Amino acid sequence: MSKKASVLQKCLQIMPIIGLLFFFVLILYAYHHGIFRSSTSLQAFIQEFGKYAVIVFVLLQVVQVIIPILPGGISSVAGMLMFGNGFGLLYSCIGLVIGEAIGFLLVRYYGVAFVQLILSPKKYQKFDELLTRKTKDIKKVLVVTLLLPFAPDDLICLVAGLTKLSFREFMQIVIFLKPWSVGVYSMIMLFLFHQAQGHL
Repeated sequence: MSKKASVLQKCLQIMPIIGLLFFFVLILYAYHHGIFRSSTSLQAFIQEFGKYAVIVFVLLQVVQVIIPILPGGISSVAGMLMFGNGFGLLYSCIGLVIGEAIGFLLVRYYGVAFVQLILSPKKYQKFDELLTRKTKDIKKVLVVTLLLPFAPDDLICLVAGLTKLSFREFMQIVIFLKPWSVGVYSMIMLFLFHQAQGHL
């Protein structure tokens, strides 16, 4: 391989990392400026990206699963308000399923240390309790949790990463049931949002 080709290869390897770091800096900036406090401010923030708004929204949903920076439901409601109910839910599902997959793999690779890094002490305590009680029937627990819209499915997905459940089985369950969970939860949150707007 020539020197130029080698340099190009290294640049191509580094670019995704730089892009990811830039996105995380963007998320931190938005969090610091209160952009995640309401669906309205989140909408305005994402729409500033114009034709890249969909990509930013999907990436935000991916990050939201791994590092929960948003109050529950805000991002999904914002997605439906921006892109319509159908496309908003579709983009939410894509981002959340990718996020669940990445979260599962990170926990499987780095173990409990990774979970401690991303969860608050209160959430970690809940995670630890789930890990102690639910690992034997993890497949059943995962299915039931995804069927119940307000259940802590993200935590259960992290627990699953520390069990013997294969990545393939995990993804089959998540891909099949996550759209139901996201759809019901998001529609309820959207209804509550419209109700709240009507009373302002």
